[in-house]
Amino acid sequence: MSFQKSLAKALVTHDSLRDVIYNQKALNILPLPVSHAEGLVHINAYGSICVNRPYHYELSTLDSFCMFYTQEGEGILSFNNQCLNLKPGTLAFIDCSQQHGVEIKKSPWTYKVLFISGALVGHFYDSFVEEGDNVHSFMPDSSIPDKLNLLFEFLSNSPDNLLLIHSKYICDILFELLIERSKLQKSNPVTCNCIYKIKHEFDCKYTDNITLEFLEQKYHISKYHICREFIKRFHMPPIKYLNYRKIEAAKEALLNTDKKVVEIGRLVGYDNPNNFIRNFKKYTGLTPLEYRKQFYA
Repeated sequence: MSFQKSLAKALVTHDSLRDVIYNQKALNILPLPVSHAEGLVHINAYGSICVNRPYHYELSTLDSFCMFYTQEGEGILSFNNQCLNLKPGTLAFIDCSQQHGVEIKKSPWTYKVLFISGALVGHFYDSFVEEGDNVHSFMPDSSIPDKLNLLFEFLSNSPDNLLLIHSKYICDILFELLIERSKLQKSNPVTCNCIYKIKHEFDCKYTDNITLEFLEQKYHISKYHICREFIKRFHMPPIKYLNYRKIEAAKEALLNTDKKVVEIGRLVGYDNPNNFIRNFKKYTGLTPLEYRKQFYA
């Protein structure tokens, strides 16, 4: 049976995924590998999806694994009796043989999806979930988003039968995922968990006025220890990472909205416009207006 037929058969409710497959044609189905190549990690289907409300589907008993890389907006993954938030900069990895639901939380939701199979994928998956839950937040210096973008660029420009190259890309991504997961779990588990929570707080609440003193009181860890452990795992000081998240959000707003610079500064957590412009130039080498103009010149 072709993967497209297996996918259609595995749909439990709603037509959202069927619409992506047949109407939007955003999900690309690759041919099944020949018998001698079945042991390789291979791609069943891939797609760059951008959806608005309503968007919801459920899948059950599909012989494949799936990865969701969220770039913008937010989704919810219902899996193993949990509701997992799929935020920008996260990658979810699941076993599709288990029933799961996918729905949009914040529009527009833009994500890349990969359905993958092969004898080795199950071993990667088991190691992945041993290191935590099914959702991974990328480290600041992670190479995984770039590798995913390169893979999708290659898929869009190459013939469908270059299985060995597809397999190499996927294996590289899976190995990098395991390396990042293991880095986050090293040293004292309690401290590591707190540092990971702090990064997650920066990723989700970068508009708040988060200070080292606030984190010190909240997690009962000295701010010096927070700095040392954060740098060890994410290779930059915590407040520098927080500013990085603010600037990344500001860059997106500058390119995708017509809001004024002062509005965008407030939107990402800078009450003082001069501080916003100074920090933006420090991270990008350009003022916010210069950054916007270079894309619309």
